[in-house]
Amino acid sequence: MIMQFWGVRGSVPWATPGSIGHGCNTPCVVIRDPKTNNSLVLDAGSGIVGFSETLNGEPRRVPILLTHFHWDHTQGLPFFSPFYASGWQSSIWAPRLRAIDLAWVETIFDSPFYPVPYHSLPSKPSVHLVEEGDLEIDDFQIKAMMLRHPGGAFAYRVTGDRGDLVYATDHEFGNVAVDTALGEFSRDAAGVILDAHFTPEELLTHGGWGHSSWKQSAEFAVKHHVKHLWLFHHKPGRSDVEMSQIEAAARRIFASTDAAREGASFEF
Repeated sequence: MIMQFWGVRGSVPWATPGSIGHGCNTPCVVIRDPKTNNSLVLDAGSGIVGFSETLNGEPRRVPILLTHFHWDHTQGLPFFSPFYASGWQSSIWAPRLRAIDLAWVETIFDSPFYPVPYHSLPSKPSVHLVEEGDLEIDDFQIKAMMLRHPGGAFAYRVTGDRGDLVYATDHEFGNVAVDTALGEFSRDAAGVILDAHFTPEELLTHGGWGHSSWKQSAEFAVKHHVKHLWLFHHKPGRSDVEMSQIEAAARRIFASTDAAREGASFEF
């Protein structure tokens, strides 16, 4: 399996000369199986738009698996090009959180928010709600668990040929039961993509916002014997210089750490 980052920012896209090195788009991670050429898209932030422009050739299935429904993880959906091309078989998979029902996706396309309603899309995606536990999407083997985030969010562990990849963005450490469960969920993974939105200093005044610090993420990686850590969901306004400083500080705790960058990839 090959993972590639298409969007690594949190909250809103952040495009400035001083931040473009790590990337400007909100969350989107794509996993591709080179044996079948099937892809699994994790989250549909603005990064999904660039990924969709790479899709060409014969129409095929493209599943999109969301962690939750906040704007920065769904804002790219109306601009996903396979929805507008005949023959593509896209699907959207999302966690069953509270009062969410299958009609949620239509709201994103409804007036006054967007000019093309869902029912007018040439290739409407099918929509599915998923529960915690095991699931299979187009031959991708996945485990799901609930994180600590306002309104809820899921983490996913995707099985690879050389190990597993854990995608756990939008999590706030501090609930012992959830943190323990996430530790077991992530233990010995080949790679973990983990929320690192805040610095330790910023975290002091942002309790309850649903995010963690780079220091907490690095300490988590050490404790649970993961092979590689990516700091993810970079705070808006965070410059490339600041990201490099954070990366260096995190590596002093857990050497195999990278601050996620658009375009970076990993085989697992």
